Amino acid sequence: MTASTVFLPRLGEADRAAVASRWAVQKYRRGEVILAHDDSGRDVFFVLEGRVRATIFSENGRAVAYRDIGAGDIFGELAAIDGKGRSTNVVALESVRAARLSEAAFRDLVDACPGFTWALLEHLSAQMRRMTDRVYEFSTLVVRKRLIRELLRLAEGSDAAAGEGSIKPAPTHFDLAARISTHREAVSRAMSELARLKLIEKRRGSLVLRDLQALRSLGDIKDAL
Repeated sequence: MTASTVFLPRLGEADRAAVASRWAVQKYRRGEVILAHDDSGRDVFFVLEGRVRATIFSENGRAVAYRDIGAGDIFGELAAIDGKGRSTNVVALESVRAARLSEAAFRDLVDACPGFTWALLEHLSAQMRRMTDRVYEFSTLVVRKRLIRELLRLAEGSDAAAGEGSIKPAPTHFDLAARISTHREAVSRAMSELARLKLIEKRRGSLVLRDLQALRSLGDIKDAL
């Protein structure tokens, strides 16, 4: 996750100070539920340290991972905007330090700080584009292509100068299945095939994408995601 894709780095110094003066910082243990789906809370959160995951569960209990949220990013903003229940569960993937902003403080910032409001619009626009891409992928692409595109997204921000990318820590097949709306066995088969083609390999706790160009070609990607 790069500075251009997260929320807090988009803010100017004055806006960051205005936000920080209104929030309260809390810590969460790994596995702790921060938000529950359909909960009526309206507070907005900013991840300061660690990572959290937004997940939705199907009727049969299968997890569908919406997104991982890292340091500097925002979550919980939809309920503060539309007043409806939480749209996902959000769980700490590791020890997390997060800042909590009340609905009233959030709305005050939207009214008083144009820089904050514009950053919020950019964030919501990025999420809408991401969801559009996901709907297209889930509706039209086979598992292998969905998997390749997800791996390339996860490797964004790594040093690709040599034509390689890396994901650290290496994601589990279960996590990848939740991300691309399939089952673990399908991911295992696709990962084995990519390894056989020498396009991916495990290396010291990381998953290395050995040939980004070839992976983009297999994923039918004209431009970098």
